[in-house]
Amino acid sequence: MIASMIHKLQTVFSSIRLTIFLFLSLAATSILGTVVQQGLPMERYKAFYSPGVFSALNFFHIFDMYHSWWFTTLLVLLSINIIVCTFKQIPRIIKLISPVKKGIDGTVFKSSQIRKTFQSQQKLSDLERQSEILIKSLVGDPVKTVKDGATYFSAEKGRYSRLGMPFVHISILLVLVGGLLGSMLGFNGQMNIVEGEKSDTVRLLGGKGPQKLGFDVRCDDFTVEFYETGMPKEYKTDLTILDNEKKVASGVMRVNHPFQYKGLKFYQATYGIAGGSGFQIGARNSKTGEEIVLNLNMMKKVPLPGGNAFFAVARFVSDLDGRGPAVLGVLLEPGKEHDIFWVLQNNRNGTQQQKGGFVFTLKEFSRLYYTGIQVSRDPGVFLVWIGFCLIMVGFILNLFFTHKRIWVRITGEPGTYECSIAASASKNRGPFEEKLERLFREITVE
Repeated sequence: MIASMIHKLQTVFSSIRLTIFLFLSLAATSILGTVVQQGLPMERYKAFYSPGVFSALNFFHIFDMYHSWWFTTLLVLLSINIIVCTFKQIPRIIKLISPVKKGIDGTVFKSSQIRKTFQSQQKLSDLERQSEILIKSLVGDPVKTVKDGATYFSAEKGRYSRLGMPFVHISILLVLVGGLLGSMLGFNGQMNIVEGEKSDTVRLLGGKGPQKLGFDVRCDDFTVEFYETGMPKEYKTDLTILDNEKKVASGVMRVNHPFQYKGLKFYQATYGIAGGSGFQIGARNSKTGEEIVLNLNMMKKVPLPGGNAFFAVARFVSDLDGRGPAVLGVLLEPGKEHDIFWVLQNNRNGTQQQKGGFVFTLKEFSRLYYTGIQVSRDPGVFLVWIGFCLIMVGFILNLFFTHKRIWVRITGEPGTYECSIAASASKNRGPFEEKLERLFREITVE
């Protein structure tokens, strides 16, 4: 009963039809995964799809399908299918790559792909010489064996090319297992750290919540270089890893040059202005045109010339409605309510703030940056790389090498010798058989 059930399962999972079905299913779902963008916050999906469509897609986990139960099931089924197919072929492959036995029997001259026989009145030595020439031209140096009054010659080449198929199967299996490990045990998220501060929490992509790292990541310094056009040229972060408040690692993180620690990769993803200090505010007298520069820090007031008014900075924003950096200025005049207004940098978009007889402009300030770090962990990436190497070896063996085998048997008495030829080729059989036919004709003519 159990043996019969195991045999049925083996038959099902070794089916080529199952392989084709699983591959087509994975291909179709992967296309769906490219059409529906993965890992976005749920609010964006709700805004884009109607309630009915959203419910259906969310039920089948289409918004994060590569981590869904059904996609994982397809990968597991394909893995089992590959394992069963590979183990089913291993005994045959071992037999094919085993060295040719010296004790050759006559079965190969009945079962081989290519078989030829002819009668000859030549001397035995001439037949042996011609047989050696034929085998050497087709495959390589032959091995001679004499058994039961018959002379055998045999040779083979490229037997290890038969390993190409199991290498490809095993490589696909490794890639699948690596992908499953990365899907189940890995994560991908973002963390923003202000210069001089630290964090131990990653915000996972797709709205999956926080992920604790178990140690602190500190941004020691952030630097950015700009082109003359104002576009960023290069930006980098000096990081320090703290475990129980002790420094355990440090390094520099650049774009396309991640920092690695304990299987985690820290990528330089983005940056921004987290705060400012040392503000230089231009105050130009609207009547005389004379301008002075006020040096301020947050919530520190300074007097304005020609009166009893004071000016202070109450707040800083890195980008005010897409118009660039700005400070919230406060004009303090005796006997009047405080006048609160935004002061933009260099009066971008032609905006000028004229208050109390002065035109105010944010000229410069000391920037405090934050670094945006993408953090990822993929414990299966090592298996994926091994699988990639194996699949290249498998393709090379399959595409550029052929397993060729040939046997020649000479039997009979002087004047009535019979010469039998058997040969096989794992691929490119046509050219191999044509060459054998040409050499065969040359022997029979002689």
